[in-house]
Amino acid sequence: MHIWICIPVFNRIEFTLQCLATLKAQIFHDFTVIVCDHGSTDGTSTEIHQQFPDVVVISAENSLWWTGAMNLCVRYVLEHATESDTLLTLNNDTELPPDYLQQLVSCSERFQDSIITSVIHDIKTGAPHEIGYRQNWFLATSRPVNFENHHVINNSDVIEITHASGRGTLFPIAVFRKIGLFDEKRLPHYAADYDFSFRAVRAGFKIYVSRHSRVLSYVEETGLYKVLSNFSINGFLDYFTGMRSPANLKSRFWLGWNNCPKKILPLYMTIDFVRITGSYFKHFVIRN
Repeated sequence: MHIWICIPVFNRIEFTLQCLATLKAQIFHDFTVIVCDHGSTDGTSTEIHQQFPDVVVISAENSLWWTGAMNLCVRYVLEHATESDTLLTLNNDTELPPDYLQQLVSCSERFQDSIITSVIHDIKTGAPHEIGYRQNWFLATSRPVNFENHHVINNSDVIEITHASGRGTLFPIAVFRKIGLFDEKRLPHYAADYDFSFRAVRAGFKIYVSRHSRVLSYVEETGLYKVLSNFSINGFLDYFTGMRSPANLKSRFWLGWNNCPKKILPLYMTIDFVRITGSYFKHFVIRN
C-alpha cells in the first residue's frame, strides 16, 4: 500500500519543517508527500526543496485557502496513484510518532475499503484532545465518542464514527474516484473535511478512528482558539464571519444544506445558531 500524503501550507514554515521531519522518521516508508504552498511569503517552498528534496511541492496563489490547496494535492495524486493506493490528509501544524503511518496501515488492512482517521493529542501535554464524533442532525450536535463505550465489536481500539477532520485521515483512492473532490466553492476553508466525509459515508464508505493512530497537534493554533482569544465586538463578529472560525455562519449553512436531511434543516439551523452563540458567551464566562 502506497500512501500519498497531502499537506496544504501557508507560511508558518517552522511547523511545516517539523511536520516533515516527523514524516521522514516514520518506520513505514512507502509514501510520497505532496505539499501545496499557496502563497507563502516566508520561504516555505525554498526550505522544503533544500531540506526535503523528495517532497513534491505545488505552488499556488494565496486565494485558495485550505480546500482549494488540498484539492490541488488530490488532483496530483489522482493523476499518479494506482487503485490500491491511499491518500492521507494532514495539516502542517501536526507532528507524528514514528509508528504513525504503520498504525494507520494496520488498521486500514483490517477494515478494508474504509476511511481511517486519527486521535488528536495536545502536543503540549500529550493528552487526547479529540477522539471523534457521531453527528445528530436532529439535535444539531456532534456527540463525542470514547473507546470504553463506543468501540466496534471485538476491538476496543477502534470506533466507527460519522465524519472526520483533515488532521490525519486516510482515504482509499476509490473514495475520490467515486465522489470527487472537496467542496472548495461552498466551503473554502472550514468544514470541507467534515462535508467530504459525510458524503463518503452516504456513498457507502465507513469511517473508523484508531486509538493507536496518534496525531500530535498544536491545538492552540486552530481557528477557534484564536477567534476566542479576546472578548470584543470585533471578536464577536469574527466568530461568526471569519474564514478561519469554525462558527462561520456561511460555512455552517452549507455544511447543513449539503448533509442534513431537508425535512429537519430549519430546526437544525435554528438549534445550531443558538448553540454556537451560547458557546461564545459561555467560553468567556468560564474563563473569567
